[in-house]
Amino acid sequence: MLVVTLGDPHGVTIELLAEELRAGRIAGPWPIVIVGSYWHWQDQWQRLGYEPPVHLHLLDAADAAKTLAQATNGLYFVDVGFTAAEEPAEALALELRGELAVKALTWLRDLESARLKDGRTSPLAVVTGPIDKYAAAAAKFGYPGQTEFFADLWQSQAIMILAGPKLRVGLVTNHLALRDVADAVTADLICDKAVLLARSLRSMFALPQPRIAITGLNPHAGDGGLFGDEESRVIAPAIKKAQQLLGSDAVLVGPVPADTAFYRCYRGEFDAVLAMYHDQALGPLKTVHFDDAVNVSGGLKHFRASPDHGPAADLFLRRQASPASLAAAVRLAYQYLLKSLETGG
Repeated sequence: MLVVTLGDPHGVTIELLAEELRAGRIAGPWPIVIVGSYWHWQDQWQRLGYEPPVHLHLLDAADAAKTLAQATNGLYFVDVGFTAAEEPAEALALELRGELAVKALTWLRDLESARLKDGRTSPLAVVTGPIDKYAAAAAKFGYPGQTEFFADLWQSQAIMILAGPKLRVGLVTNHLALRDVADAVTADLICDKAVLLARSLRSMFALPQPRIAITGLNPHAGDGGLFGDEESRVIAPAIKKAQQLLGSDAVLVGPVPADTAFYRCYRGEFDAVLAMYHDQALGPLKTVHFDDAVNVSGGLKHFRASPDHGPAADLFLRRQASPASLAAAVRLAYQYLLKSLETGG
């Protein structure tokens, strides 16, 4: 099953998804489920001048999970509801935008329960439309980002991986204030994330022995303790322990100064970089892969990916947003589903 959540209704997801559906790039021998506000779905298709899909089955969120747990194919829309249809989409209050995005995500709890109750073990892939984190917080989402939500939903330890054609990065810490990072990057956490990244690169990117550069936290990786000792005191022991756990399944190198690690990976010396914090990784990644990178959650029970950009509200219905990242996320989901069907996983 492929599930696509629409994210922030004042973003570009519906527009980009419409392009993919109209081009016939979203199809397959499994149920395809779109989750979000059906009113916004119809409204935006109409405003774009498109004819909506004729074979789409509309389901109410209250009883959709049971129906879909037993489905084997077809295109479905799960409507999470919208009660203020008289408001133009761009005038939506921040909290309501967040509420609609959050409802689409939390409906997945019902789907998970229904699949477990029905005894379904068929593969599941979820592609999430970007949410506005401030709007989601206003709607009391309770998670700093979608990666953390899925780790809780599927009771798994997750790692955020951003992947483009020439550069892949994993994160030790995700959405965290910079002042809190140094205390958060413990040896156990670094070790766990390194192992998760290596295993995810093997299973999701078909890299049998991934080469991973693990960055330092401080400038010049501490420069022998001149700019901090986290490298020798925390990071190096964590790398050693992770390498022992992985054995010959991966090659870990570090701590590597962050100002050279990404360039070396881009040039092909490494398959991925494990970075200590969010902007240490995403700055270099988005410089070279702003349009075509994908956000993948490694280590989870099921597959989850997302475009590596925000809702892009400034491009709402302007036909200027690039579909490359969403298309890449869907391609990865398809590869996962096809591989799972072939292997019986």
